[in-house]
Amino acid sequence: MHRYFDGSETPKDKTYQSIMRRLNSFMECLPTEADKQLLSNMISDCYCKYTEAINAKEKDDPSLVMPLVMSLLVDQQLAIGKLKNHRINNESPL
Repeated sequence: MHRYFDGSETPKDKTYQSIMRRLNSFMECLPTEADKQLLSNMISDCYCKYTEAINAKEKDDPSLVMPLVMSLLVDQQLAIGKLKNHRINNESPL
């Protein structure tokens, strides 16, 4: 089980903090606070799940965000696959 990092705590993980700093200007442009919180939660969730893969890059690498983006895509694809399987399994034949 993993947990989310929220705005009320400062994770000691410098990689996570670096990622959040780099994405801050993007997040500020999102239209609603709900969108900002959703993205923040997605980042936190994926970072916790895929920490080893994300941290495989060197700490000072400016492309550090790319492993996070890839982990977000993998996580979303897994969720889509689960939803498709659930829908297929719950459909009744005509």
